Amino acid sequence: MKDHSHRIWKTVLARPTSLLAPLVLSVASQPLHGQDSPCDSTGDHTPWIFPDGRELTVATTEVVWAGHFWNGFIALNWPQSYEIGAQPGEPDPSTSICDPVVQQPVFLQWAQKSQLLPSDLTDPDFQYPAWDELGDPEFALEYKGLPLIGSVGKADTAALAGEFQEAFSQRPLYDQNGNFVLFQIFANKSELEYMAQTGYYDSEAQYQAFASTTPTFQFMPATGDPSEFDPPVFLEDWARQGAIELKTSWKQLTEEEILSNRFLMQDVYFGENREDAAEPCGPVTVGLVGMHILQLTENTRETWAWATFQQVDNLEAGPDHPTGAASFNPGPDGSCPPPYVKGYTCDTPRAECVDPDPLGTECPPAAPTLDSPLVCDTYPDRVVNVSQIPEMAPASYITLLNEEYQSQLPAPWRYYELVGTLQPENDGPCCVAPNNVPVNTCFMTNITMETYTQYRGDFAKVGCNASTQIKGMSCVDCHATAGPQGGPTTEYPTLGGSTKPYPEPPYQMFSFMFSNASSSCPADLNHDQIVDGTDLAILLGAWGSSDRHIKLDDDIVVDATDLSILLANWGGCPTPAGSGRTGNIEDDPLGPNGAAFATFMQRVSR
Repeated sequence: MKDHSHRIWKTVLARPTSLLAPLVLSVASQPLHGQDSPCDSTGDHTPWIFPDGRELTVATTEVVWAGHFWNGFIALNWPQSYEIGAQPGEPDPSTSICDPVVQQPVFLQWAQKSQLLPSDLTDPDFQYPAWDELGDPEFALEYKGLPLIGSVGKADTAALAGEFQEAFSQRPLYDQNGNFVLFQIFANKSELEYMAQTGYYDSEAQYQAFASTTPTFQFMPATGDPSEFDPPVFLEDWARQGAIELKTSWKQLTEEEILSNRFLMQDVYFGENREDAAEPCGPVTVGLVGMHILQLTENTRETWAWATFQQVDNLEAGPDHPTGAASFNPGPDGSCPPPYVKGYTCDTPRAECVDPDPLGTECPPAAPTLDSPLVCDTYPDRVVNVSQIPEMAPASYITLLNEEYQSQLPAPWRYYELVGTLQPENDGPCCVAPNNVPVNTCFMTNITMETYTQYRGDFAKVGCNASTQIKGMSCVDCHATAGPQGGPTTEYPTLGGSTKPYPEPPYQMFSFMFSNASSSCPADLNHDQIVDGTDLAILLGAWGSSDRHIKLDDDIVVDATDLSILLANWGGCPTPAGSGRTGNIEDDPLGPNGAAFATFMQRVSR
């Protein structure tokens, strides 16, 4: 077995904390392994594993869903194993989340977006990473031995989007110190194995799945069982869930915040927006301030299941906070105190407190460009002040659940809280287009990731009957438009009488990984596996436009550079990735009668 212990990234060590007395979870769903507390007084270090959620249905109560995601949050933050041969994301059975933090949590070892969706598909030597190769020098996202968020140097601004821009608004968030907030996206092993086996990390493979009258598209795993892969893939118990994606937000910490032990921390380098940049920014200590969890389960194929967590000091500093300053607003005694009508306002060089500008000229701030503020620097006069909209105030059962989990966890984990969950629910107040599947809430946002869109379009959208207007804004409103490239779409009414294309069920995937996939044959504009006169006509028809579907280089408009790229690739395309990974029946460490196979057969028999 290969030794991947070198790929465990450095983390900032938290101060030792005493174990807290175990308390029985009276509100949460039953924790895994029959444990009453993650800090087991008997010294049991059996790792918590992210639950697959197959038992959860539309009839499951909201409090059980909330307990499910709290259990998942603990599993995500269980210490990564350092044992020789340990895989990325494999939990350490010799320690626990309640011991002093000396190892990174398992989720930081998951596949990052640029590993799941490589951009160098036209490289003749391209290889897709295996899960246990994510930390190898060929695939690791590192600089000088530390995690690298973004690229070493920047020649254009497009590459900045992932690490500095929020979804929907494509704008950055400055904290109260004037530093940029950074973002990372992760996917679990089940999703990487799916991408590897189907080849859908290549958009051409997606298009080819719909090239015939009978689509051959393979759906994402909802349980992680071997039968969901063709040929079967046997995932380890700790990796056997449906597809899970995480979006995380990170604040650059002050020395006081580092010493406070209130944050999950990592030392990182991150991308630069100077055209002549030779090195990234850093090293910088960052702390986790937000986490979205997106999970596909057996009974959530039409909506997925969602949860969002935040650090408790984001909006209001706790009584034991070392400085008494919240991370994202100046507090009630500041010059621009919360709350804010739309959930945010901004400090600018011209005013201390500016109302949200619908044109986006001052607030929210503009996306980073080569002549904008350098992301490595600090801008105290550009801070964004944030408050939480009333509709996202945690329900009483979530507040009680947070208190119970926090009371059982040491620092830094007790300084995180669940904000809300979203999942299918019979007769729920809002529906997911276009199938009008009811869900439990109309609102689901995180102030660090949807700062400027807590209310979007004055929070009015089409109701469940496709004619009424309802108030709401949630992650699923946007993700409902996500599907495979080349898949069929259907039109759904929007406000004002127009329509909007949605993936035609059952091809509604709720993951933007598909639309973000690069192409192994980018000059094949009509996706027929040959670059010819038809593609030339498409390019010439878009001449001078900024159509990103036609652009073949990184500048702004379709021009002579794009034409030269197309002509250089004239002729047949390389074969799309297709089935890029075989199954691993023979690789089951205990053989076909091993634990993985036995567990699968038990589930089938039930």
